[in-house]
Amino acid sequence: MLSLSTACFYNLPLRWAFRLAAEAGFEGVELVMAPEVWLRGPAYVSSLAREHGLGIFSVHQALMPGGPDGFGAGRMGDALRMALALECPCVVIHDPGAISWEDPEAQRWLRAVEACRAAAQGSGTRLSLESAGIYRDRDLRNVVGSPEALIAFARQYDLDITLDTCHAGTTGLPLGEIYALLKERVVNVHFSDLKRLRPSLDHHLLYNLSSHHQLPGEGFLPLRPFIARLAQDGFRGPLTLETSFIAMRAWSRQACRRKLRYVAEYVRDAQDQGGVNS
Repeated sequence: MLSLSTACFYNLPLRWAFRLAAEAGFEGVELVMAPEVWLRGPAYVSSLAREHGLGIFSVHQALMPGGPDGFGAGRMGDALRMALALECPCVVIHDPGAISWEDPEAQRWLRAVEACRAAAQGSGTRLSLESAGIYRDRDLRNVVGSPEALIAFARQYDLDITLDTCHAGTTGLPLGEIYALLKERVVNVHFSDLKRLRPSLDHHLLYNLSSHHQLPGEGFLPLRPFIARLAQDGFRGPLTLETSFIAMRAWSRQACRRKLRYVAEYVRDAQDQGGVNS
């Protein structure tokens, strides 16, 4: 299922994102929590989905630091409520970014995970922990930064996993190797490319925006064989395009249409290749 993250157009009206996704042949969206979503609510989101013939495949916690339920771990709760209201199966959450489970923020995050799991019990909605990237030395000590730590934690707390290909690329490990370790719990894939970084600019915001979360084929990640492998494995979850607004040229509707159609063709060609090889 080809899905578009509304994060690609985080600064633009939600209706625009839905319209562009439908025009390009995407089957659904990943709804990222944002001010317009909070203000308009699930009824408006549902109406957009019906109007454009799209599914809501996943709901992602807010990208900004806070939301209606507060900062940090509080972003989890409102994403879950939205997913439950939309009867959406997947809530994408970020890890606490801690280097120790004794950290107070990590403890708050664990309590939020347990509260959300309890609130979702009996529904078809589950939490999906997104794989983390390595952007600075501290990230190497992230409590769930390695694939081994992530899968162990997901098993312990019965969480699903959202595999982010760009984040995987920052670890220096082969994408296929990371997928093999996490495969049993991967229900959603964040799909984008990664360009080579110059060390002196690794942490520069504008450079990151132009090097991370790029369109497929614009970086060095082996995305076409990875999609073919997903097809061979019978992966049925959403393949979610999540690029930066700079990569998408989000200030130009014409450029967005062209780029989204390119991605749809890229993905379907790779899936067809996987079918041929299976």
